[in-house]
Parts: sequence; C-alpha cells; structure tokens
Amino acid sequence: MNSRKSRDETYKDRFTMTMIVERLGDSFAARVTGLDAGTLSNAQAADLHQAYLDHKVLIIEGQDMSVAQFDAFGTLFGETVEHPVKNFQHPDNPKVMLLSNSTRHGKPLGVKDAGSFWHSDRSYMERTADATMLYSVEIPDDGGDTYFADLEAVYDNLPEKLRARIDGLDYVSQYRWTTNRGDPESRWHFMTEDEMANTPPVVRPMVRTHPETGRKGLFIFPGISAGVRGIVGMDAIESSDLLDELFDHMTDARFQYRFKWRDPGTIVLWDNRCVMHRATTKNLPPEKVRTLYRISTLGSVPS
Repeated sequence: MNSRKSRDETYKDRFTMTMIVERLGDSFAARVTGLDAGTLSNAQAADLHQAYLDHKVLIIEGQDMSVAQFDAFGTLFGETVEHPVKNFQHPDNPKVMLLSNSTRHGKPLGVKDAGSFWHSDRSYMERTADATMLYSVEIPDDGGDTYFADLEAVYDNLPEKLRARIDGLDYVSQYRWTTNRGDPESRWHFMTEDEMANTPPVVRPMVRTHPETGRKGLFIFPGISAGVRGIVGMDAIESSDLLDELFDHMTDARFQYRFKWRDPGTIVLWDNRCVMHRATTKNLPPEKVRTLYRISTLGSVPS
C-alpha cells in the first residue's frame, strides 16, 4: 500500500498546482480535479493529455458545458468527427452524439443503446478513434454504469504461446456485420444504403502498438459494432475457435473498471487505442433517465 501511495504522489507532483490526478483504487483509471475543462491553460491541456496516456480512462467531475464547449474540449485531443449513422448525431452539432433513453413529444430524444457490447469506437473505420469522451446531462440515481477494459493488460496477461501466435495476425472488420442478417442490430437493419457503403470491410491487426506510448495491446472486439468477419489466413472453424478463446480472456473482470455515473456535469474520457468499453443502458427503465453527449476524435490507421 505504501509503495502505491508513494508512486501516486510522485505522479501528481508532475502536474500543475491546481490540477490533481488520483488513481481510482487498484484500477487503471484516475479522477482529475482542480480544473475547468472549458478554460484550460496550455500547461493544463498538456498535463491532461499525459494523464490520459498514463491512465487510459479519466473522470472529470463538476463541469458545466454547452454542446459547443464540449466539442471545443474534444478538439484538445484531435479532430472531432461525426458518427457514420446520422440518427446518432446531435441536432445542433453532428460531431456530438446524443445518448438518451428519454423521449420528447413521443419520440426518442437520442440513441437509447449505442453499445451494450464490448467495443472500441470507430474500430471498423480505416482511421479509428483516438479519444472518446462522454458528458453527463441527466443521470439516474442508479443504473447506467459504463464498463472499461484495459487491452494492454489483456495482452500482457495472455499465455506466452497464445501471445506469440497472434502477433502479426490480421482480421477483417465491418461495422455491424454478422452472420445473422435477421439480427435487428445488424447493418442490414440498422443502416441506410449510403451508410453501409461508407463502412466497407477493413483489415485490422489483432495486436496494436500504441502510436504515442509504444505499448502493445489486443485490438479485436466481441461486440457487433466491430463486426469481426474472421482472421486472415484461417478457415472459419479455426478463426472462430481462436476468437472465442481471446474474447473469453479479454472480458475477464480482472481487466475491468466499472464507472458509476453520479452527477450531471461529469466528463469521462478514454483512449480507444488501448481500452474497450460497454454501456449498460439497454434495459434501463424509462423513469431512470440518462442523457449524455459523446464525442470521438479522428485517429490513425492501426499498426
């Protein structure tokens, strides 16, 4: 315990006087206090970016942001981008995604369930997402938690032979592809013809090297948004067996951090290059309203 405390204090000493970064228990995530996300100095922005690289998931509470201010905050981590499904976009800003289980005039206010499965944002696009951030507008007293998993820890804890086997392998990904075309979550039911045309198959490395830290992490996802069509160079049975083994390992609770939303005005920021996540709003009762804004930034082609 004392060695952990000492490491955290040394870590915090690197940051500006008003900004404090505290690791959340034994998890990889951290809470950031002492800053206004709408008026960051250059030094604070640089420190926040370093904390984001170090901890992978950051919690920033006590903020008060408009849609435009949230978008501006997102640009600190790269170019903010539109979601490929138009119905997911905020009516006032297409680069902001509106997540909500609420209704207005009998119509959904936003997207009720955008990801109750494990995924990484834009993993199915040629250029994936670097950062994603959520901003809480309305939060229920219970429910709607968000789960995160550290994909670098997942990779590091693979059996040595399995790690050697997957290094250098590629797979094919296509947004919401599945063998079951009748699935209401599949691309054939979920997207327009233009949206499907704009999300062709892409080839992804199973192991990704983080472009800023140089660390390796598993970069394949069990959720339907990743639409894993198979591993390059393997027949369907061998590919399916290997994927099942990897998915079982990477969803182990020891690699996870569970965030419980408590208050409006909270930003949760994470690094899609080394973290996957899932929501729990699919079965949230209508009286427990949860409304969030979401932004992702344009990243690089994984390698």
